[in-house]
Amino acid sequence: MSTKVQRTTRYLLLDQLKLAGWSILTLIGLFIVLPLLVSLLTGNIGHYQFLRDIANLNPGALFFLLIFIFGALTYDNFKLFIQNGISRRTYFSARLLSLILFSALCVIVVGIYYFAIHAPYMHWSTQQALLKTGTSLYAYAFGSNVTLNVALNLIFNWIFYIGTGLTGMACGTLLALFGKWAKTILIVGAPILGVIAIWLLAVVMVRSQSSFSYTGLEAFLKFLVGYPSHGPADAGYFNPVMPLITMLVGCGVIGTLAYLFNRKLRIRN
Repeated sequence: MSTKVQRTTRYLLLDQLKLAGWSILTLIGLFIVLPLLVSLLTGNIGHYQFLRDIANLNPGALFFLLIFIFGALTYDNFKLFIQNGISRRTYFSARLLSLILFSALCVIVVGIYYFAIHAPYMHWSTQQALLKTGTSLYAYAFGSNVTLNVALNLIFNWIFYIGTGLTGMACGTLLALFGKWAKTILIVGAPILGVIAIWLLAVVMVRSQSSFSYTGLEAFLKFLVGYPSHGPADAGYFNPVMPLITMLVGCGVIGTLAYLFNRKLRIRN
């Protein structure tokens, strides 16, 4: 790794950590400090439950938004670094490294919060907590080995965060290629076209339901999510191999698009 990549990565990572710190403080202020002040002013301090508010915070959703936003914020840093002798490749490499490091830190913080604060407050065992996460289908992938099951959950979340950041990078870099009016049209028009496309797809599927067999599609989707080939398809016993591979392939595709868009970036007058 070159010195320029290291320095650029350090700059981006420190900037992200500062913004994340302020965001966490804002979250605490809104959902802990503000309810405490309201309880004091209204004389209901006896009903205020500090531990409940702490346990019900959701830093995972906050980090998800931050990672996407950090990825989408492209042009200003690009202009700054290009004007200071940093190449497009160095800039992209530093963004990718800072995304990997920042998302890893987010996964660790969310994991500690969920399993060490939220789960004990809810009186859940670690395995019960795993069954209430987004990766509950794979909660028993390593049988009764709770440590490995938790590690798998963290790996899933890490890859998901990286994919989120890469998506933000691809979207932000693509928008940075266009002018103000074209960018506005894309931001407004893309969601509308997406909704129309989903509606048309739903209409076609409903109308062709009687004449088209979805057996092949169903089998393919089951394969992607790791549907058990033997035994009951109970939550916790799905195979995590194919979902992990699918997520990694998706990250590779989105990352390639982000890189290609990055090569087209230019400083606007």
